[in-house]
Amino acid sequence: MSKPSDAPTADTSPPSPRARKPRPSGDWFTDWMGVEYLHDEPGLRRIALTLTPKHMSRANRVHGGVLFTLLDTALGGAVVHSLERGKGCATLELKINYFRPIQHGRIVAEGRLVNRTRSTAYAEGEVRNEEGKVLAKASGTFFITDTLVQSERARL
Repeated sequence: MSKPSDAPTADTSPPSPRARKPRPSGDWFTDWMGVEYLHDEPGLRRIALTLTPKHMSRANRVHGGVLFTLLDTALGGAVVHSLERGKGCATLELKINYFRPIQHGRIVAEGRLVNRTRSTAYAEGEVRNEEGKVLAKASGTFFITDTLVQSERARL
């Protein structure tokens, strides 16, 4: 007899509208992660995450990919909210430095637009724990797109 798996199962249904406040992005992945959108304004995005076992690595600390996702979402959001309505962006590169591990609690990521041209933007940000200690910092370059969602042809 096989043991039940502890791995999360894929859920293709939309999240319950009562679970959390509506998301400005409608991104199912960040919804699945449990990301809370706290603040959006041109050039600034602040998001939070209450850590659960699904965010942990095998070593029982937050998986680096979780922090990376938070920073990519925060920096990209800071860029998107600086653009004209309907435009979007895509991550060209993201550099992250990890400073300390975390195993529980609530973390907050903030992304700030630093520079923008017609075709690219540069943003920086960090993730902090409840005590305000920096867990990770990132900087990234984003390609500005004419539309929020690109057609398959536009991606080629």
